[in-house]
Amino acid sequence: MASRRQFLGGLAIAAGTLAACRELPTGSGGERTANPEARPLDATALEDALVGSSYLGTGGGGSLEEARQLIAKDLAAGLAFSVIPVSALSDSDRVACPYGLASLAETSEEMQARLDAIENRVEEPVQAAFETLERHLGQKFAGVIMGEIGPLSLAEGLSIAARLGVPALDADTVGRAVPEINQHSVKVAGIPLTPISAATPFGDELVVETLGDPTRAEDILRSIAVVSRECGVTDSPITGAQAKAEGTLVTGSLGLAGQIGKAVREAKAAGSDPIEAAREAGDGYLLFTGTVSDFDWRDEDGFLVGEVRLNGTGDFADQSFSTGVKNEHLVARRDGAVIATCPDLISIIDVESGDGIVNPGYERGQRVAVLGFRCDPLWRSEAGLAVFSPRYFGYELDYIPIEELVV
Repeated sequence: MASRRQFLGGLAIAAGTLAACRELPTGSGGERTANPEARPLDATALEDALVGSSYLGTGGGGSLEEARQLIAKDLAAGLAFSVIPVSALSDSDRVACPYGLASLAETSEEMQARLDAIENRVEEPVQAAFETLERHLGQKFAGVIMGEIGPLSLAEGLSIAARLGVPALDADTVGRAVPEINQHSVKVAGIPLTPISAATPFGDELVVETLGDPTRAEDILRSIAVVSRECGVTDSPITGAQAKAEGTLVTGSLGLAGQIGKAVREAKAAGSDPIEAAREAGDGYLLFTGTVSDFDWRDEDGFLVGEVRLNGTGDFADQSFSTGVKNEHLVARRDGAVIATCPDLISIIDVESGDGIVNPGYERGQRVAVLGFRCDPLWRSEAGLAVFSPRYFGYELDYIPIEELVV
């Protein structure tokens, strides 16, 4: 589990789980009504979005296989998925961003024994957090903001929306997967993430009404995840008017994931190169092809930190490639020279399957390709780079757009 918004899969479907949500009024005081601009997502569209999100996930966002299992379970249960553009929201609507946090830190035997003894288990902590915030605000949400674009992250956001009977927004708060809550478009836009709700698998529910410093969100919520192994979170209960304002959300990101996944599927069916098709669909760059030579991983305060190293093949024969990782790929070097950095996207793709690889899922000798994509323009702003530049993560590097490095 390697993402700050590592959505929590394996949700069970239980009768009555949405009762608390249905008792709440909408912003207009009436029952929740279907948005006329909602577009259904069938099994093929959902699979396309998941595959595409593995390309945009930059090594994070959770397991693609777990994402597929979650969506398959929901479809088998008869749940309906839909998506709406941000422009379809009314100004008085509210939407929010549900996601999960998972700790990578080892749990002591004493703490594990205490957790095992707790009987009040919650199978759906992300959904519990979503409903907690609705109750706190006294208003049903008109849609679900995707927390980030990564396989399990995306699947969980879509699943929660389907379970609650609301559409997913064709938007997220990043346009990719990221290590920290600080890489959050709503925060960069100057809008408070609060109130924030959290729920653990052990029946704990809480609301953070105010943060003395916005950066405290990461520390507070991750500490809850560490003592609980995981927790569900819902933040950014913004209005429709705020959601539609330029720079608040990364719009069209769910649609882009679907376009990339569709290109991969159609290329496979036609016997052509799916990775090249994905590159074209995302208007990206081929950074490298090769085999995995080595990798190393360690836990640092609940983050997966390490490096992936490749030996070149084809046009990149006799060259080397490496990426620096903090949950996601942040800095890429080819023959020691920087070729791409965050906030632009760096993704390693398995040549055999055509799927993006989620860290740390590598095998030595594995054949891979590396793609790069431009980030959303909001991350290239002064406020965006303040929390998403290489220097923010401790690299002694200034951000240079990928299109200037790939020449």
